[in-house]
Amino acid sequence: MLMKLFSKKKYYFECKSIGMNCGFEVKGSSSEEELLEILRVHAKSAHGIPQIPEDLINKIKQNIKKM
Repeated sequence: MLMKLFSKKKYYFECKSIGMNCGFEVKGSSSEEELLEILRVHAKSAHGIPQIPEDLINKIKQNIKKM
């Protein structure tokens, strides 16, 4: 049981995985929700996307990797 606490997976995502011409990546997020929140801030500041559309959220979720 203790080993599971230390081997918890982290989440990873990079913008280029969904076709964006962007080198931004998120490494080591503890949850998908945390990763998406980081991406919401990034999308607004770097890409001028004030709110990520649902279809893009789905595409992002399909490209999140677990490390």
